[in-house]
Amino acid sequence: MPKGKSNTSSSTPEPLPQGTEFTFVVQGRPTPKGRPRMTRRGRVYTPQTTLEAEDAIVAAIPDDAPIFNCAVQMEITFTKDSTSVTIRDAPDWVTNLRGDIDNYVKLLMDGIQKAGIIPNDKQVVHVDAVKI
Repeated sequence: MPKGKSNTSSSTPEPLPQGTEFTFVVQGRPTPKGRPRMTRRGRVYTPQTTLEAEDAIVAAIPDDAPIFNCAVQMEITFTKDSTSVTIRDAPDWVTNLRGDIDNYVKLLMDGIQKAGIIPNDKQVVHVDAVKI
């Protein structure tokens, strides 16, 4: 499957063997996702630095990377020079929560900041989050 393309074929990829793990490293300083911007004419766009960072992630993933069609666990480490990502299958994991885990975490951190417990959520250096 070409990089950056969704698997839209009618055939379903074969299930991965239980215990499948995949690790890759994105070289370069990590970039936080930029908020959407708006032109004076009202057109919404994604900042160029975000697009370039997303492209760097796609380029770091080999063409033969596995496709996980089950729940997954991710371990991500950000350093000043790179981002290391390990994805593990979690086929037996069940949750009734439908939202993206990062959106749950972001909302919670924004609320904690708004309550004054922390002055700025950029202070957070470690998060363990689970959807059950």
